[in-house]
Amino acid sequence: MWLDLEESQVYHCAVKWLLVAASGLIFFSGCSQPGYVVDETEMGFGSYIRICARGKTKEETDKAVHRAFAEMQRLDTLWSIFFDKSEVAQLNRLRKMLVSKETRDLIVKGIAMGEETNGAFDITVEPLMRLWGFYDGNYRVPESTDIVETKKHVDYRQIVVDGDSVILGEGVNLDLGGIAVGYAVDRAVAIMESLGLIEGLVDAGGDIRVFGEKVWRIGVQNPRGEGVVRVLKLKNQAVSTSGDYENFFEVNNKRYCHIVNPKTGYPATRWVAVAVVAPSALEADVYSTTLFACGDDGAKIFRKKQVYLPGEMEYTGYAALLFEMQGDSVVVKKVGRINE
Repeated sequence: MWLDLEESQVYHCAVKWLLVAASGLIFFSGCSQPGYVVDETEMGFGSYIRICARGKTKEETDKAVHRAFAEMQRLDTLWSIFFDKSEVAQLNRLRKMLVSKETRDLIVKGIAMGEETNGAFDITVEPLMRLWGFYDGNYRVPESTDIVETKKHVDYRQIVVDGDSVILGEGVNLDLGGIAVGYAVDRAVAIMESLGLIEGLVDAGGDIRVFGEKVWRIGVQNPRGEGVVRVLKLKNQAVSTSGDYENFFEVNNKRYCHIVNPKTGYPATRWVAVAVVAPSALEADVYSTTLFACGDDGAKIFRKKQVYLPGEMEYTGYAALLFEMQGDSVVVKKVGRINE
């Protein structure tokens, strides 16, 4: 399939976990060189995975895209807490075990991001998620005393990594959902680049990374209505979105979403959605979760990324859109510089 399209065409990106994007269109923006394009969708990481990529030949492109999908599916089976035989599920049961290099690396990265965000991002949030019923669908508002008690077991510093062995502290369980998808997207991009593909896009349930020399136009969905509220221009960058309108429940007209602040133990309420642009999908994934979960405190942490490179007039590549409700209207705030 050959593709040479106009810049007015936009790829629609929904908030994470929202399946609208699976039926949206992906277009290369202003492709000037011919090539063979593969555009395929599979299921994984609890949502859809869509890859659109261009290579020089059909054989080259098919091979690279299929390898990228296979790697993402393999990583999903390693890290899903809903798959009893995954390494993460086994580790949560056994408390100590030898793990694969990929799992070790991801846990180490998760601990590092916990340090960088001073615990605003925490890969041990699983006990709180379970307490609120976000795993089994038995939603409930816990007693404040139960939240305080459960928070004692949410602390990334209670993870010990010793070589290829990982040890969890008492009552500590892992949920790598806030970092695993971004890591897998980066791996898929690395595979396709290593196999010579010219350009492409990987979208895993709203975690998106593009590669190549073309500028991509990514539409950000309205978190409280129809249509697109912002169009981002990305080149060799990633964007991740988090929001409160896919997995949530309501009690007494108050909405409780599935993204829990590990510091307070309560679901996030400050923003209705956030979109983070970063150099890698892993960072975009982590910071979209952190910004959404921790509200204004998360924004303060993220602003530390907004520095100029020495002698340069360009940002380091980190920026965010923060969506909040003011009355019946959605208002968008920016952190950093975003190409629109």
